[in-house]
Amino acid sequence: MSETIQWNDWEAFCSVVEQGTFTAAAAALDCPKSRVSAAVIRLETAIGAKLLERTTRRMRLTDAGGAVYRDVAPLFARLREIRQETLAREERVQGMLRIATPYEFGAQQLGGVICRTLAAHPALDITVEIAQGLVDPIREGYDIAFVTVDTDLPDSGTIARRIWNVERGLVAAPSLAASLPAQIQPEDLSNMPTLATPGASVWEFSRDGRRIPVPIRPRMQTYNAELRMQAALAGLGIARVPMTAAETEIAQGRLVRVMPDYPLPPLRVFALLPDRRLQPRKVRAFMEAIESMMGAELDALGQ
Repeated sequence: MSETIQWNDWEAFCSVVEQGTFTAAAAALDCPKSRVSAAVIRLETAIGAKLLERTTRRMRLTDAGGAVYRDVAPLFARLREIRQETLAREERVQGMLRIATPYEFGAQQLGGVICRTLAAHPALDITVEIAQGLVDPIREGYDIAFVTVDTDLPDSGTIARRIWNVERGLVAAPSLAASLPAQIQPEDLSNMPTLATPGASVWEFSRDGRRIPVPIRPRMQTYNAELRMQAALAGLGIARVPMTAAETEIAQGRLVRVMPDYPLPPLRVFALLPDRRLQPRKVRAFMEAIESMMGAELDALGQ
């Protein structure tokens, strides 16, 4: 039973004709000379005709070989053209970039990156969708999905790049802060009104190398940091928020920090990318823009 012809057998034959020798064809295809020779033999066996006349001095196409080359060579030439055209398109930042991001991170950190990327690449369009919690960019069709977590990410088929640490703190209205114990401790929060994210039942603090988990019973739970701050401004509880979101209110004296000597673990931001290997130019351009604009705050461990 004869061997099945493979696509690269045709390419090997065309390369031998174009390069003039089996040795040169093997070099052009970056494969052993024996593989090129075997490919031509398979073709000749399958076609039932000699394609090349070979002597120690020269090689020439037979009539059958010439006919095959005239039919097949243009196809591989066009494939090479398509490859070059594809590479050229990939070098241009264009198309639609789909991004998923939590609301606060998108508004506070990504906004500037998105605007600058659009300005720098007129052929690029960006769609930003608000998504909370873990997002699967492969299943949901995103080019990049940003997620914020307290702990490590679970293993998945995506590549996760840790790009940002968001400092968090506790804030309260001055009226509520004045009613707190003078030497407030983390454990005191168990009996105080708090404003947290959904599902939060424990806040963790650290001091002197110790981890201090404290159970809480939130009066309000929402992923929206602005809403938590509104409730804090109204004196309804102690809110855990990103410090970038609260710095203006603190500077104006409308909010005060609570227990600044007990640091909270930072909120970690990861970029989830569908492919661990080749990434579209539009994705690489956006990630490069993030690194450029946020370089001072990038987490070196994630790079």
